[in-house]
Order: sequence, then C-alpha cells, then structure tokens
Amino acid sequence: MTKSNKIAATRIAIAVAAVCASLAMPAVAADNKALLDLMLKKGTISQAEYDQFAESAENEAFKEKRLSDDVSKLNKAAEKSAGAGLVAKNGLGIASSNGEYSVNFTGRIHMDYRTFSQNAGADQSVSGFSLRRARLGFKGNVTKDFDYFFFGDFSSEKDATLDEGYITYSANKELQVRAGKFKMPFSLEQLTSSNNIDFMERSLVGNDDKELIPGKQYGAMVFGSPVSGASYGLAYSSGNFHKGVDTATADRSDFIGRVAVNVAELNGNKDLVTHLGLGYSIGKIDVTDTDSNSATEGKGISKFLAATTARVAGADRTRGNLEAAVAYGPVKVQGEYFDFKYENGATVNNLKGSYLSAVWNITGESHNYSNSSNTFGWIKPKSVFSTAKGGLGAWQVGLRYSTIETDAAAVANSTTQGADATTLGLTWIANDNVRFMANYVVTNFDTAVKAANLTREKAFNVRAQISF
Repeated sequence: MTKSNKIAATRIAIAVAAVCASLAMPAVAADNKALLDLMLKKGTISQAEYDQFAESAENEAFKEKRLSDDVSKLNKAAEKSAGAGLVAKNGLGIASSNGEYSVNFTGRIHMDYRTFSQNAGADQSVSGFSLRRARLGFKGNVTKDFDYFFFGDFSSEKDATLDEGYITYSANKELQVRAGKFKMPFSLEQLTSSNNIDFMERSLVGNDDKELIPGKQYGAMVFGSPVSGASYGLAYSSGNFHKGVDTATADRSDFIGRVAVNVAELNGNKDLVTHLGLGYSIGKIDVTDTDSNSATEGKGISKFLAATTARVAGADRTRGNLEAAVAYGPVKVQGEYFDFKYENGATVNNLKGSYLSAVWNITGESHNYSNSSNTFGWIKPKSVFSTAKGGLGAWQVGLRYSTIETDAAAVANSTTQGADATTLGLTWIANDNVRFMANYVVTNFDTAVKAANLTREKAFNVRAQISF
C-alpha cells in the first residue's frame, strides 16, 4: 500500500470512528446525516460506506424513538393510576382507579400540659398533662356525588363519643345537603378547626360550644358557595343530646344560619382577605340547666358565670353573632361580637360577649383562607422543619382579648356576672402535620368566684399536636 493510500485509509478510519461515536449520542443524531453527506461529497467515504452508515443511523434513531415512546407510555400509565392505592396528601387511604370510591383515614392528637399560678383546690383543674383531643376516623366519597365523614373522640377529658358523623350530597358546590352530626353554621371561630385555631382554646364565649355556641349537633343542613368568596348555610338542629337524657323528646329544635363573604375576593383582589359574616339562631331550650357551661381559656376554672334564670325547658332562645377579619400577607386581625337572649314568659335574660385577636406569622407565611367556606385553615410553612436541610418551619405570635357578661344574678363567692381574658400565644408549625403551641392566659373575674374567692386566674399551657 502506498503512503498516500495509507493516509487515505487512516482518514477514512478516523471519519468512520467519529461517525460511530456521534451515532451513540441521540442529541446529535440529526446532524449525522449531514456529516455523512459532506464526507460522501468530498470523496472521504464511498457510496457503499455511506449507505452502510446511513442505515446504522436510522436503526439507532428508531431504537431511541421506541425507548422514548415506551418511557412516555409508562409515565402516562403511572399518572393515570396515581389515584389508586395510597392517597390523601396528608394521610392514608385507598381509592378506586376511577376515583368514584375512596376512604381516607384521618385523626388528631392534642397533648396538653397546664399549670396555674394559684391553687383553687377542687374548684380548679389540676396542673399536669391532659389528652385534650384524641380523634380518629375516616372520610371519603361514594361516587363523585356523595361524601361521608365519621370521627370518634377518645380524649381523657370525657367519655368516648361520636365527635362528628355525616353524609353530604356534594355534586353541586352551589347547593349541598348534609345530614348527621356536624358543626352548625355559626361563628367563624367555631367553624375553624381545632387543628387550625390561632390559640390553644377558643375565646370565653367560644369555649361554651353547647349552650351558647351551637357547635356539633345532630340535624340537617343546606349550604353552598354560589360564587367564589361567598357562602351560606341553613341548618335544622335537634339540639344537644345529653348523657343520661339521650332521647329525642329531651331535645328541642333550632334553626341556625350563617352568611359570609370575602369582599376582596368579590372585587378581584387575590392578595387581601376582608371577611364579613353574620350568624343567627332561633329555637327553644332543650332541657332545664341551672349550671353555666362557662370555662376559662386557661381551662382552669369552669362554671364561673351566673346562670340565666330563664334557662328552663321550653324557653325561647335567640343567638346572634357578627364576625369580621382582615388578612394581608403574614398579618391577620379577627374579631366577633355575640348576643344571646333567653325568654321565659316575663323573665328575660341577656348574655353578651366578644373577642379581638391579632396574629403575625413572623416567618412570612400568608394566612390560608377558603373562599368556598369563608373560614381560615392550616398555615403551610415556607420551609418545613428539618435538621438535615435546615428548615425552620413556620413561627407565629398572637394576642387576643375576650369578654363575656350576663345580666343574670350572680351567686356570692360562687359565680360572677362577667369576666375578661388576655391570651398571649406562640406557635411553631414544624410541617404540614405537626405544630406546637404555648399560651399564657390571664382571666379577670368581675367578682370573686368559687370557694377560693378568686378574682384572677393565671395559666400557662403548652400543646404538642399531630394531625393527618
């Protein structure tokens, strides 16, 4: 072989090697044919060599396309079946592949520790640990038209009981129907889940969710959200079922309603929440009760408020509230005013209460607001707490002032006609399921209460909370 032929052969070998190497890279496969065309034109390779390498390039491109198609099909199949098996972002559950049927497990544990600056003996809760809430249940849907929810309460503070249990026809968000035991449509504070309230306990009025606030009761309700930012609810309640008097004849009915709007949402402002709401209830007292269900926010002294003399079976009762809240970025201000009236013939008693609170998410999170139910929800941390990744979670501080007063006659050294409470709170939301709270509460009574003649209760409470 001559020297020139050796050089030519070497050039061909190098060119062929380069082409083969480039064929192994799908990203440049489109350029390979142009390179072969140029080499053929320059005479670097023959027509036979060109045909051979062109065929090889086509085969390689075909294999790459088939592999890509297979991967794409697998991805689509995975997405399509994502609803089958483990579901629920913050829990566990099972759903049919078409999403028509599902069951999801849900629960919460609130473990509290309470301590008080003074000892009122038997009139006050003992300092120490308490399983404030221990609830476990399940929820889901049967077809896409019906939802169900069942929740049992197993806390240490009362006997095991049904907390909530209902079925909802939810096919139309503008008009839904619910029946069972559920939260009545009354009060922004009460409708906010205990997982999401700004402080460990609700206000002085909100702490009484049986007589004053129509909390979770048996009944039926129509509700919905006709437009984003507005909601309504109208319920027929059979009242509270009392242990030992758990019969329908022992309870009387109430009609309870609420309307609420987010004015900012109605005006197209997505950055601001301006909440306004109104609640009203009319009905009769279920059973005669000479004790007040009042309790301090510190959960120390209970039944401190004078009972209304008109609270006897068959008395007429009306309950009303006005609610307002403004939330912008990490700051929220919220308040409510309550008015209750009891009429038994010529005897009329009134009870009033209110609260005003301010909360600041110092780590910058915005407040989660639902424009379909007009309530506030869980605050999602910008960075979840993690020792490995250095996340801090969400941190929040809050201040609340609340009052309650009645015109019923107080019993000396036992009950009072009024009280006010100031609560300072610090909350740490570690992630989407865990939060810790610390509250310092000072309650002032208008007159001395209980055998210990207390005019003030100071409480420091902490909570560890897990929910899913």
